[in-house]
Amino acid sequence: MAEPPDWRSQSTEDALNRLERQGFAWEFLRRNPDYRRDYDRLCGPPAHRPRDLQPYRSVALHWGLRFPVRSRSTC
Repeated sequence: MAEPPDWRSQSTEDALNRLERQGFAWEFLRRNPDYRRDYDRLCGPPAHRPRDLQPYRSVALHWGLRFPVRSRSTC
């Protein structure tokens, strides 16, 4: 996962202030080092990714994520 922009910069602060609740929650979550570690573990090199869906479900449940529509993998 790429490093998020520095939240202390004025341009980033302005952008964060324009976000709705879901967008702000995502910005908060993606800056969390524990979430970033989970994401990197699940979306690492293909040979190291879990083969079944349970680890993905566990991480989603742990972080309160919901995916109402099936999407393509971005890993």
